[in-house]
Amino acid sequence: MKKITILLFLPLFTVAQDFENNQTKHNNISFSSSVIAESDDLSTDFFNTMLFGGFITDQMKEDWINSGDDINRLNAEVRNSFHYSFLTEKMFSFYLTFSDVNTINSSFKDDLLKLAFHGNFDYQDETLDFSNTILRADRYQQYKFGYNFIKDLNNNNSFEINTAFSYLSGNHHAQFHTNKGSLYTSLLGTSLDVNYDINALVTDTTDLSLFAGNGSGLATDFSFTYNKDESEIYSICVKDFGFINWNKNSIVSSTDSTFSFSGIEIDDFDNMFDFNDSILDISTDVVDDQNKKFRSYIPAKISFNYTKKLDYVIFKDLRTVITSRWQAYEIDKGGLFLRGFEESAYKTSVDIATMMDLKYLYSYVGFCTGGYTDGTKIHLAITNKGRNLMIGTYNFDSLFKEDKTKLSGYLQLSARF
Repeated sequence: MKKITILLFLPLFTVAQDFENNQTKHNNISFSSSVIAESDDLSTDFFNTMLFGGFITDQMKEDWINSGDDINRLNAEVRNSFHYSFLTEKMFSFYLTFSDVNTINSSFKDDLLKLAFHGNFDYQDETLDFSNTILRADRYQQYKFGYNFIKDLNNNNSFEINTAFSYLSGNHHAQFHTNKGSLYTSLLGTSLDVNYDINALVTDTTDLSLFAGNGSGLATDFSFTYNKDESEIYSICVKDFGFINWNKNSIVSSTDSTFSFSGIEIDDFDNMFDFNDSILDISTDVVDDQNKKFRSYIPAKISFNYTKKLDYVIFKDLRTVITSRWQAYEIDKGGLFLRGFEESAYKTSVDIATMMDLKYLYSYVGFCTGGYTDGTKIHLAITNKGRNLMIGTYNFDSLFKEDKTKLSGYLQLSARF
């Protein structure tokens, strides 16, 4: 079974500080660009057919349905950022970051694919369950101001605190959440039993320009880093914990119903307009559409990091990063904190890597499990000693395969003066 994962390498290793510093520069300006498009079950043939046209065969559909576990996850992100920081004489720093962000992620069961690809004929006397289906898309700009504080302690120990606040300018948002959903088809299709509870939130669709001002919000960052004996680093980081309030022209829709459809009964063939249709028993006001304000959350990242300095000639350290994401869907329901981890559709990831000194370059090599996809990913990043150019790949292993089902890359440019 072929799978596709396309993502741009994210600089996971910049959370923990490097042990070796170059000559201090007080100004730093950088540009970075990242693109993520990944799936844990989507086949290469299916993906290419959707992008470039062609016929989607029944075999392609079956391959997608039968691959992986029962939950399908899709995720995409495009982020471009400009960053400026100023380091004071006392080793405090201030920084400004502007980012343009586009995200989309979804999570849905195989039963929804079965219904979409094959209809319900092949599933007589069965119940298709498509509960907990999530689809969410955002576009916004982020203006971030941050402050970094470093305090030296005794015995070569130190700690570092970083805080930041962001203003979010929201352009567009769409999210659909099926809390519960099922379809039962009786033998020979004589009756259908449908049960669903669906909520949808969509911003104003009258203006679809890239920089439409449909909302605004706030976000915050916080991290604490402890440097022990200049040989070990411990840190905890919360990044982009925030929300966007969307304006009153947004559409808030909900529908919740349970009904059975047993076909049409004709009492008199001489009067074809005299019939009983069981679907007419469904209330016509099950869909509630309103134009009003609502709030959505952006994906927050929570990470724990440990770095150990090594004394080998080439291998300079060993880094471990554990990352989770938080992005709750519904605000009014209880258990907001715990739901946020589940509704993010992100599995806690574990990343282990090492920094190598290659004389003229630094190289970061490691592997990662978890995230939006299944399996283990091998990553590689290279930067020059001045650290003003970094390139990398999150799927280094795929470069040696004839059928490159996983491609990735990251590029960051920096200047210090």
